[in-house]
Amino acid sequence: MKVLAVVVVLGGALWLWTTHERNTTEHRLAGIASQLAGRHVGVECQGFWAAMLDIGNREGEVDFPASGEPPDHMFLTRDVCARLRSFDPHHLDCLQSVDWSTWSIAEDFYGSCEKRTRKNVEAINTLTHESMHLRGIVNEAQAQCGAIRHDAWTVSQFGGTPEEGAAVARYMLALQPLLPSEYQFASC
Repeated sequence: MKVLAVVVVLGGALWLWTTHERNTTEHRLAGIASQLAGRHVGVECQGFWAAMLDIGNREGEVDFPASGEPPDHMFLTRDVCARLRSFDPHHLDCLQSVDWSTWSIAEDFYGSCEKRTRKNVEAINTLTHESMHLRGIVNEAQAQCGAIRHDAWTVSQFGGTPEEGAAVARYMLALQPLLPSEYQFASC
């Protein structure tokens, strides 16, 4: 009986802690997303069990209703929320030394800096991209262009310097050819 009580108490404490942590993260990200969207919006971070059962291939999502009016919230996967919760822009310092004029996917995609920073850069871009949808931009390519234009500002909201933010935007621009065609743009 004592073992069951301990399991229940520990399980309850763990559930309370993770719920608090998720709510804190959602509140922080909603503040950033609201500024990007130009109105009050919310962020829903995927929970543990939902992540375990999720077979979707997405980082974030905004579901537009049939009316075409932008909804008031976005969805972000558990991984994206975790990366944003622990995001440290100063770990992006290696991106500032990349010569983007000569950078190529074929030769540089698997470089040590790129591999170390890619998921965090994509998390920043996902938050910014979905915020562009909440601003009312339905088209994926236009939302991606808007996201790249605002990625530096988003990095600054996490304490990053203008140089770190600019490096994130340049990296996302360099990764554009890898995205599905509906996310690519001719000029931005």
